[in-house]
Amino acid sequence: MLKFNQFISENKGFSEHSYYLPTYEECRAICDAHDKFLFYETKHTVDGYSISIFNYRLATSTHFENPIPGKDIKAYEMRGISFVWNKDGSLFKRFLLLDKFFNVDQTPCSAYSVIKEYKIRNIFNKEDGSIASFVQLPNGKIVGKSKASFESEQAVEIQNIYDNDPNIRSFLTKCFNNDVMAVFEYVSPSNRIVVPYAETGLILLRLRDNNTGEYIDVDDYKEHLTGITVAESYDDLGLDELIELKAIIKEKEGWIIQFTNGKMAKIKTDWYCDLHGLFTDDLSRENKIIKMILDETIDDVIAQVAADRDKDGNVMKHSQIVIDEVNEIIEVVNFKISQIKDEVEDLLSNYGGVIGEEDFYALKHFALKYKKDELFSIAISHIRSGDDVIDKVKEFISVKTSHLEKARKWLDESRKEFNNE
Repeated sequence: MLKFNQFISENKGFSEHSYYLPTYEECRAICDAHDKFLFYETKHTVDGYSISIFNYRLATSTHFENPIPGKDIKAYEMRGISFVWNKDGSLFKRFLLLDKFFNVDQTPCSAYSVIKEYKIRNIFNKEDGSIASFVQLPNGKIVGKSKASFESEQAVEIQNIYDNDPNIRSFLTKCFNNDVMAVFEYVSPSNRIVVPYAETGLILLRLRDNNTGEYIDVDDYKEHLTGITVAESYDDLGLDELIELKAIIKEKEGWIIQFTNGKMAKIKTDWYCDLHGLFTDDLSRENKIIKMILDETIDDVIAQVAADRDKDGNVMKHSQIVIDEVNEIIEVVNFKISQIKDEVEDLLSNYGGVIGEEDFYALKHFALKYKKDELFSIAISHIRSGDDVIDKVKEFISVKTSHLEKARKWLDESRKEFNNE
């Protein structure tokens, strides 16, 4: 068995599967190509150092595969990729998270008919918490983060675990000394999604070469994991067995499968989807579809529908029709979110105060002039809270489409605008 640092030194700069690792400039270009809507950057300051974190919302598989038409750039790393800057403005280091992967049958690249031909490398439990990782600052300090933040409640708890657990600290120091990214799941009784956890902690999901993007088999390095909780792995299961098990297993979100070609896919149990309120029956009701799109749970439901396959492993024709109809609604909803965001930002350009601060005179002047504008409520909420405009837009659409008839009318009107673009 190779030593931890021996593996890294012998594979430095080597990428068997050629993961596309974008530069900061390419990440910015991906954001700009979608008007900072589907892909976006958040900027943070930690210990006086600037850090940029990139993420996505409501993006589809096509956006990841071809984010900038005409350019050979991929966006699969735009889930939590972070850039840490020196105080002189030069780049200190880029830190990876996990590349984007999909549910079985959610996309053409993760269709059962495709991945059934792949050889499985490993299978791990899919934990039901919040993604957690760490970056190292130029001064050597290691800081914890959630997918998109150093300041969120989860990020604060992740840092607290690091500060109080010598095993985590020792392990992460070893990782950063060897340019390895350790990706964890933060779980806690207070951070429950569906699956209950009795204790607060970090569960190690993956190890990844930060230079090449290659994944390192966690099971091969158990001798270096003293005191570290690792996601349960399964050596004796195949793809078909997991698909059968998903219908009967309870108290589990599902599994993540990695294949020898570097690709990954996930399978969620029926128990989890039911308790999460992800019902395929809801796809007959437009208000439910829109809610799942806004909540970003629609992908899991599409995967359930696509699991209805013929004997050759292809999605049944009637199921594909449903999927196509849902994808069309996703396009319309994304169009409206982007359109309303732009209109709110135009409205906000007329505000003379400071966002996130109470400014009586600026607020009074703005309200007197624009209170009759349909989007005034979004603008004023953003002004007072400083919260993300898109989150406020999603809340606005959610209210407008909460009932079935309202949702159908809103969709009809929105389709006309979308088709006239």
